[in-house]
Amino acid sequence: MNRPVLGPVLVALSLATGALSCVLPDKEIVFEKTAITNRNAVRILESVLLSVEGETACDPNLDDDIPQVCPQPGESDPREASPHFLDPAYTEIDDFDNTITNPYAFCTCPEEQKDNKGFDLVLFVEDQDEDPRTREAKDKIFAALLLDLPQGTWYPYNFVDYLRYYDPERQLDRLDTPYKPAGRRDPQLRQLVVGGDQTGIDLCNGGRTRLSKGFHTLTVMVSDRAWFRPDGLARQVGVPDMDNGATYDSTHYVFSCDKAPANDDKHDCFKRCRPEKESS
Repeated sequence: MNRPVLGPVLVALSLATGALSCVLPDKEIVFEKTAITNRNAVRILESVLLSVEGETACDPNLDDDIPQVCPQPGESDPREASPHFLDPAYTEIDDFDNTITNPYAFCTCPEEQKDNKGFDLVLFVEDQDEDPRTREAKDKIFAALLLDLPQGTWYPYNFVDYLRYYDPERQLDRLDTPYKPAGRRDPQLRQLVVGGDQTGIDLCNGGRTRLSKGFHTLTVMVSDRAWFRPDGLARQVGVPDMDNGATYDSTHYVFSCDKAPANDDKHDCFKRCRPEKESS
């Protein structure tokens, strides 16, 4: 009795399998970049109002004499945050002397004068990208203020303004105040403060030109790469470098400028406008 010869059969099957594995066309195979250099997007953070139950949920021991509150960026109080519509008709009453003030009623003043009422801009920015060895922040964050940015413009860098109050090419400082939101990685919090050491931003007079009477829009943009710079040209502040992996975020404030009519010494703006060299 002769044993079946399996060798040629196995070789034939192997060759057939190899041949079948090569019939797939490779002309539509697309190779993608897998080197991700920017895993986490930059994000503007604002404090948020919570309910009583939401606030107390962050306290593991309700018997504490001083209850623990939920973490807010920069330990900021959401009840003191600036609104995004700076309503000129909004009023506040001083608890000490009961005087009524309009904190968001701004004035356009004559040449060489300034509004003695400024706007303090304080924003917090997070970007979780960090060095895996040192746990230090990896990305540099930059901010730009743009005034009355038109929709659809190809030249957003022409609307960067208020440069006397900040440097858009200087990276934001890391915030010293600890901020540890529950269940999240270190947000590597930064802080943007504009006008805080100069009695606030003079919104109607502190830009490149004195603003017309009426409403205007202030856009604050942040990005985690230096602003885009075309080859051989100046850096375009306010334009994120998308080709270099930049992410960005923005927020907006709408404000109004009023103006005193000529020779109307009873108008509030007439009283508020002061010589630029005079401290308020």
